[in-house]
Amino acid sequence: MGLFDGLHMKTRIDKKKGLQERFRNFVLEMRVRNFSSQTIDSYLYHNNRFLEFVKKEQRSVTSCDIKDYLNHLALHGAGPRTINMAISSLRSYYESYLGKRLFKNIKRPKIPKDMDPVLSQDEILSMIHNTKSLKHRLLIELLYSSGMRVGECVKVKVEDIQDNIVFVRKGKGKKDRFTIASRGFVDGLRRYLLEREMQSEFLFDNGLGGHITIRAAEEIVKKAAKKAGIKRRVYPHLLRACFTTHLLEKGVEDYKVQRLMGHSNLKTTMGYNRLRTDDLKKIRSPLD
Repeated sequence: MGLFDGLHMKTRIDKKKGLQERFRNFVLEMRVRNFSSQTIDSYLYHNNRFLEFVKKEQRSVTSCDIKDYLNHLALHGAGPRTINMAISSLRSYYESYLGKRLFKNIKRPKIPKDMDPVLSQDEILSMIHNTKSLKHRLLIELLYSSGMRVGECVKVKVEDIQDNIVFVRKGKGKKDRFTIASRGFVDGLRRYLLEREMQSEFLFDNGLGGHITIRAAEEIVKKAAKKAGIKRRVYPHLLRACFTTHLLEKGVEDYKVQRLMGHSNLKTTMGYNRLRTDDLKKIRSPLD
């Protein structure tokens, strides 16, 4: 590890310690209430971002400050799930912990009916574990752990994957990009490449020299959900939505998630410029 890397890591650790100290008693209460470490990290992240926005001490915060912040999130492209998570985080701290009644006139945004509720991580793991074919398991793992579109995923070539970084060729808008994959996927990939009979440039080959179709991928996901006992409709794009939601819940910054997703948004251009490919290696997949 070089001097710069060491200083960078120390800065990140100091920042996290400072954040924990600022909300020390709140963290202790969440632990007593048996909140998961992921929920605690998410609540700290959203509360810290809010204070950076309002530039006030916690006890000086008003209901108008919270409304202004939620409007700020919406104007910068945050979806209803992200805003709802921010509300839950702030409400837990200001109402449940500090006892301030600030949310009487604050309503949660409705999730459109055409947006299916995301799956829990346990449901996704059940889909993976109940799929016997290693090739099919890898498809499900890659869709979820990378956030790739199904049309991008079926075209992935073996050479496009280096460690846990995936090169996405000509994604939507004909733009190349990089995203991440889980460590479990990488381990399974090594085993699969040693075991598979037909050698192909495509990871998900169709046995004829090409890659599987989008329709075939949809069927694989559908059958996996059925075997896992999931009653609602499950499809590849839902796994992409799960990737987004679970990363945001873990506190990964919006512009980093949008970079991984391949979203084009002029409001995040400055963020994209700050994010190097090397930085992607520091982002943990929701499957890790």
